[in-house]
Amino acid sequence: MQYKELVFQVGTSQVSEAEAIISLLDIGGIYTEDYSDMDDCPLVRNFALIDEELLKKDKTSALLHVYFGEHADIPANLEFISARFAACGIPVNLLENTVREEDYAESWKQYYKPLKIGKITVVPEWETYTPSENETILRIDPGMAFGTGNHETTSLCVEALQQYFIPGGTLVDLGCGSGILSITALLLGAEKAVGIDIDPNAVKVSGENAALNIFPGTFTGIAGNILEEKTALVKGEKFDCIAANIVADVILRFLPFAQELLREKGKMILSGIITERGDEVKQALEANGFSLLEVREKKGWLCIVAGR
Repeated sequence: MQYKELVFQVGTSQVSEAEAIISLLDIGGIYTEDYSDMDDCPLVRNFALIDEELLKKDKTSALLHVYFGEHADIPANLEFISARFAACGIPVNLLENTVREEDYAESWKQYYKPLKIGKITVVPEWETYTPSENETILRIDPGMAFGTGNHETTSLCVEALQQYFIPGGTLVDLGCGSGILSITALLLGAEKAVGIDIDPNAVKVSGENAALNIFPGTFTGIAGNILEEKTALVKGEKFDCIAANIVADVILRFLPFAQELLREKGKMILSGIITERGDEVKQALEANGFSLLEVREKKGWLCIVAGR
């Protein structure tokens, strides 16, 4: 498979906002080249211990490398990005390239390092890592699927699961991506986790990632569209917890039948919600019979925890 690489050049002061906009899309991955804070590093400032080529890098702009699958609607995605960037006053230059899947997988690795989220540390499967006491390792190879823990929405969900998920329970992960939320629940003692994604490749990757970890429960991956097939995808089964790290628009369409997937006293952990859409999602939760338990925020993203 080949992946289309689009490189967006934006001002360093608007990198976070640009990343947030692009992350709303169904992308294969994103990494950012930003050298703006290089001069603030003590080793550079005091000892100049860095390659001269890196010192010559542009520090006024950053490059956002975004990867789309070969079947992605590039024009539609570009139209969305252009409109959002224009609305937010973000000037941008666009570069294009085409990379093979194996090239992308290798380039990703150099930017992905162990990440501690509460008691769980997400570790790429190619890294050697020795955990400390009371630290749980979650092994993952993100491949082409979104969800490494680095993005605020993913880390917010992992944090919320550690607080709210009850060992022995079951979880359904809507838009499972790399499977990180399902695996988190299983490492926390879930009896069963089901990952659902519209992208069959994400389901495949999530299954492979689950196999990298040791836990007593079971993982099942299902390819399908939850908005169209609803409870049929899980054959009417109900769960103790629903995790959905998607976008506000999908969450709003899902909420009217969410109770059909949730056991009594069950909880939902919802993210992928920009702060501007938070009130809209909260109102929809109340309108559909859910009580608001907590709202977490990180860099313009929300994670909303709700219960029956």
